[in-house]
Amino acid sequence: MKTAIKSFTPAVLAMLLIMPVSQASATDAMAGSRLMVKTSVAEVIGVREIESGEFEQGIRKSKAGLAKTSIEFLRKPLLDNLCVAHLAIKDMDQASQYCQAAINTGKTSAISYNNRAVMHYVLGNIEASLEDLDAASNFGSLENMVGRNLRIVNQQNILSNN
Repeated sequence: MKTAIKSFTPAVLAMLLIMPVSQASATDAMAGSRLMVKTSVAEVIGVREIESGEFEQGIRKSKAGLAKTSIEFLRKPLLDNLCVAHLAIKDMDQASQYCQAAINTGKTSAISYNNRAVMHYVLGNIEASLEDLDAASNFGSLENMVGRNLRIVNQQNILSNN
């Protein structure tokens, strides 16, 4: 399934509208198709730019911050933000790298698993997306966002199995 990503950038969340390419020019009001990713809770360099849609500037600042620290708990929010920014600009190779790195820090969170689940969904790997959303739901935070994403991916899984 080919997908198109339309980026929205409200404060704190970057929303990705996922729909089949054949419907990409149709209305953006397909509320049932929106998967959400989240930037870090921590106020780190580059996060405000990413949240305001200035992705390239946010990526540049976040990478600079990442280069300055080797402490995992300081790196994790930067990695989460780089994951979101690369998803938003449709650079799936880099998104995959940063989403995975955020989880590999050992400081996993609902944010990291949720964001990687969206990446898997965009890449067409629904099973991996469902596994990550299940892991995200076990943290007991971001229940509304994770639950909504889980419903959307489950619905797509049912549709693709018919």
